[in-house]
Amino acid sequence: MSELVRTFKDIVGDSNVLTKEMDTAYYRSGFRYGFGGATAVIFPSSLVELWKVLQAAVDADCAIIMQATKTGLTGGSSPSGFDYDREVVIVNTGRLRGLRLLRDGTQALAFPGTTLFELGQELKKIDRVPHSVLGSTTIGATVIGGVANNAGG
Repeated sequence: MSELVRTFKDIVGDSNVLTKEMDTAYYRSGFRYGFGGATAVIFPSSLVELWKVLQAAVDADCAIIMQATKTGLTGGSSPSGFDYDREVVIVNTGRLRGLRLLRDGTQALAFPGTTLFELGQELKKIDRVPHSVLGSTTIGATVIGGVANNAGG
């Protein structure tokens, strides 16, 4: 096991770092297209773990791919090919869920793994609706994917 993988496992726990090709295949393939290599897929469960994982990856000069639910159609949430000039790590934000409505529901603070569906459900409780509803809302698209990529992934 590489020192980098050991560092990730020390941060998030052994079961939250995947390295075997068979275990990582789903996360290394895009929803619509794209497939590539990655040293590890890491699943942080807190913002502190996320920060520590990112710091370790930056310190090791890794290419970092942030990934939520892979519903994006642009290919940005998975590696493309096997010819990167450095190690690639995928940081999956699915365990980072949480939503806080602010200012009487006019604003929302959404953790990276929070889905658009979850946002819609919370807003429904106060008789509000999200700014838009994407086709991927019902299949797990995330708030951050919608904001960052104008997509769900």
